[in-house]
Amino acid sequence: MNSIFSYESKPMQVLMFVGDLIILNAIYILCCIPIFTIGAAQAGMFTAVRVLQDPEDDSSPTAAFFRGFTNGFGRVTLAWGLMTVILVLVGISALYAYALGLPAWLCVLPFAICALFQTLIPVFHSRFDCTVKQLIRNTWFLAFAHPLRSILTVAIIWVPGVVFALDTYRFMSLTIIWITLYFSTGMLFGHLFLRKPFNTLVDHFNETHKQPEAEEAAALEAPAEETEDSLV
Repeated sequence: MNSIFSYESKPMQVLMFVGDLIILNAIYILCCIPIFTIGAAQAGMFTAVRVLQDPEDDSSPTAAFFRGFTNGFGRVTLAWGLMTVILVLVGISALYAYALGLPAWLCVLPFAICALFQTLIPVFHSRFDCTVKQLIRNTWFLAFAHPLRSILTVAIIWVPGVVFALDTYRFMSLTIIWITLYFSTGMLFGHLFLRKPFNTLVDHFNETHKQPEAEEAAALEAPAEETEDSLV
């Protein structure tokens, strides 16, 4: 019986994992209340779930959340805010076009594309330290290079908003799910979807930045070798 309640037992590991998800979900909702901080909150959540999924990382997921939330707060907020303004304008235009008789899919498609880029900005920011321009540009590259993984990630994040728009009563009936586990669990799966593309980008980044260092080291060693040869 004692082994079941030890920290290293499987049941306790699962309970602690679920507990971390519940705590992260509550923190995320609180950090989203000012509205303009949603982008930074999503970046914090993706930073936290990456820690949760790394068995070699013993750091606190809560501390990781706030580290991701505050790191580059101004840049991610500005980039996310710019895309949100575009998203709202496109949404208003889509409603106006639908009222004029355009097909629904033709009205929804531009809005969905803008939502895709707007939602991926915090995800990219959680892995790379970029300027606002780089965030927007690299997010477009990510979406076009890995469209299926990107769409799945964004779809999970947007489910509550879509449910609210289509059926407010059903949204309210699922409140307990939204406030306990949905956002942290959804972004956990979103991180899984994008983990492979991001690992590839990280490996490429490391290779391109190690090469100049290696060349510089070789250049410094060359004169030393010549001196040794001349002494012989």
